[in-house]
Amino acid sequence: MGRETVYTYPFVWSRTVWAITFGYFIVAVGVLSLLVWTITLGAVAAGVVGLVIALPVLLGIVFYCEGYSPQRLEVSQSRITILRRYDSVTILRSTVLDITPISRKDMSWTIAQGGCGGLFGYFGNFSNRRLGHFTMYATSFDNLCLIRTADGRRVVINCEIDEKKLR
Repeated sequence: MGRETVYTYPFVWSRTVWAITFGYFIVAVGVLSLLVWTITLGAVAAGVVGLVIALPVLLGIVFYCEGYSPQRLEVSQSRITILRRYDSVTILRSTVLDITPISRKDMSWTIAQGGCGGLFGYFGNFSNRRLGHFTMYATSFDNLCLIRTADGRRVVINCEIDEKKLR
């Protein structure tokens, strides 16, 4: 029994994901700076309460989004795996019905129903008129593919990968 060849591809951030992530950090630093400034002005109780609430929330958002964002894609003869820091997602090749390339146009009017819409990527549950309900693991709207499985899953991924290796 030989070892299976596994191809690994990084998920590359688009400029939009970079901008959203950078913007989040600017806003977070601004909020925390404002609360520290409030303390220095003498409103110690309000500033401390604000920090006690804001710091865990802002850090929690970062740890959640970074941990569940797609990092790398592994493709082999038996599986397609989206590697994430906390919980990787595996799709068995035996359950894949088809893999279809989709365009940016197919993603218009997409609504996030749970997950993240740009901070460290796009991942979680989404829906739109063209694709219906689907789970997305992407860091860009370039090179998107829809994977339909026998158990009814619809997964949208992006990655710098030759489509033929997915099939």
